[in-house]
Amino acid sequence: MRDSHRGRSVSWLVAALGFGLCFAGLPGCARPSMRPSARRIRVFVTDADLARLPTYAAAVKSQERTGPTLWLIAGEPHLDRLLTPLSDGAAAMELLNRAGVDAVVLTPSWLAWGLPRLSQMVAQARFYLLSASLEDTAGGTLGHPFLVKKQGLAILALTGVALDSTNVLLRLWGVRYTSPEYSARKTLALMRQRADLVGVMAEPRASGGPWGADFAVNLDLPGHPAPSPSPERLNWYDVSVDAGRITRGSLELTRISPDPAVAQALDSVQRAVEESANQELPRAPWTPIRLREVLVKGLLSSRIADGFLCDSLFVSNSAVLTNLGSLVNLLRDPGRLALLSVTGDALVAWPPELELGPGLSRSALSSGLTYRLATTVEYLQRHPELAASGFELSARPLWTMGREILESGQVK
Repeated sequence: MRDSHRGRSVSWLVAALGFGLCFAGLPGCARPSMRPSARRIRVFVTDADLARLPTYAAAVKSQERTGPTLWLIAGEPHLDRLLTPLSDGAAAMELLNRAGVDAVVLTPSWLAWGLPRLSQMVAQARFYLLSASLEDTAGGTLGHPFLVKKQGLAILALTGVALDSTNVLLRLWGVRYTSPEYSARKTLALMRQRADLVGVMAEPRASGGPWGADFAVNLDLPGHPAPSPSPERLNWYDVSVDAGRITRGSLELTRISPDPAVAQALDSVQRAVEESANQELPRAPWTPIRLREVLVKGLLSSRIADGFLCDSLFVSNSAVLTNLGSLVNLLRDPGRLALLSVTGDALVAWPPELELGPGLSRSALSSGLTYRLATTVEYLQRHPELAASGFELSARPLWTMGREILESGQVK
């Protein structure tokens, strides 16, 4: 009786081990067969137009009943001239979360928020911010190294790379940029340890690759996933997870009604933005030239920096500013201020447009001291040599500091 019981236990153990080996996909054990339709993932690739998110969301959801889907954004979602800056990026993030987007590539433009704010956005995102080529100085990725999508016993993985190696934002303190080829191949090797099919998505307007990937998104490669050039159509790609085949199709968006929940969220944030934008500025109207004088003087008086460096801040704009929306629109491109630390002896040779704070002059600068200078990222993009030693970004956008300066009693 005992031998019989022991025999049943051994048989059960052998069967359990056999199941475990099959589940692990080891040689000699065939995977359970799946229908062809169950072996694919439908990949959607869209632009980042926030106004079109409700329609995109409805189109993707209409296809979810046919099998697993993956929605990839091929573009920059932070381009709206009021919605993005007024909410400090929160509105766009909320809309992407609500729409059900799966992944976006973290490009150098995301660094314009500054690393603390970017870390908050990555933590709050319910989608992947793919970043294999943007790292911190400790070697960790600033976003998510890759995503994994499982379909039955087959697994797909996707990473993202940034290609703009000349962007001055890559010189931020705490940021390290690695080449697309090196970062993609390194991450793809890790992905192949846990996935049957691996892909890479690049930032918009990309060329090159695919650096050893089975498929590529947003690269100029025939047959590989990319957004539709027509605003009336949405491209989808059935990716065969086990065999690597890609089948392309598209949906006609004019026949699809926007998703109600996403449309409601978009309307809500747009109304909030309009209400904020219509707030009158104190002591309006302001000309851009007069506003520049007041802002620079206020920034230097507040001791945020010892000097301000810029040659064309608002000068080319002739609009008269009366409300908060016009101020935000004018200060959106400067965004956060770039803050540099420069020694006194080096400042002597800096451009003549450098304006120093109260009590400072070039002749009185001490060669043994380090001074803090404020400028715009746009200025550094045109003069990258000035940021050779790196820089940081102000904790708040320039428009919020500008509003406080205009509201203060120091403005005359």
